[in-house]
Amino acid sequence: MKKILEALAAMQVKMPIQTVLLILLIAFIISLIIYITYKYTYSGVMYNPRFNVSLIMITMITTIVMVVIGSNISVSLGMVGALSTIRFRTAVKDPRDTAFIFWGVVSGLACGTQNYTIVIAGSIVICLILFIFKKAVSKDSRYVLIIKGAKLNLSSVEKVLNSCLKGYICKGKYINIDNIELVYDVKFIKKMNNKVIDELSKVEGVKTINFVASNTDTMG
Repeated sequence: MKKILEALAAMQVKMPIQTVLLILLIAFIISLIIYITYKYTYSGVMYNPRFNVSLIMITMITTIVMVVIGSNISVSLGMVGALSTIRFRTAVKDPRDTAFIFWGVVSGLACGTQNYTIVIAGSIVICLILFIFKKAVSKDSRYVLIIKGAKLNLSSVEKVLNSCLKGYICKGKYINIDNIELVYDVKFIKKMNNKVIDELSKVEGVKTINFVASNTDTMG
């Protein structure tokens, strides 16, 4: 038993507590940069704060793992074996979320190996780039417009769309004896407004008007 305890003690990373706390502090600061960047550059339909908090956890946990492993080959192999038993079944629908997860993992690796200059400079540059692209990208609002009615005047409908929208594409026309259903992919200049609804309601034959968030935005 004594030999086992001595072996475990020898395997421990010999690092002062002050250094460990400094590593964790820097990792936390970097994770806050990731958190703020994700929150204020998110452009999807529904922002998920739980996922954003998990980015902080990923960065901190990866940092702790790297500190524990250090340069000990046996510990690193044991860690690989332990992590191989974990199964991640949560599907990441947005490629942007995957990029943020990778950012958190890489930041944790850099902090755990004390490459502070690289991780701080890299995180600041990535943050600035994302904020620049957030402002540079057009703020168009995209929706799917579904119009249902009987004996619709298609030219009147498209005249309204031309006057109220930045752009639109007809995705489908479903016609039967009694009803007509039109499906459009529409783009507002800034955000959805009631003008197009009011104008479409005046078109003869229109019964229902529905707006659905475009599937180009990922639901959180």
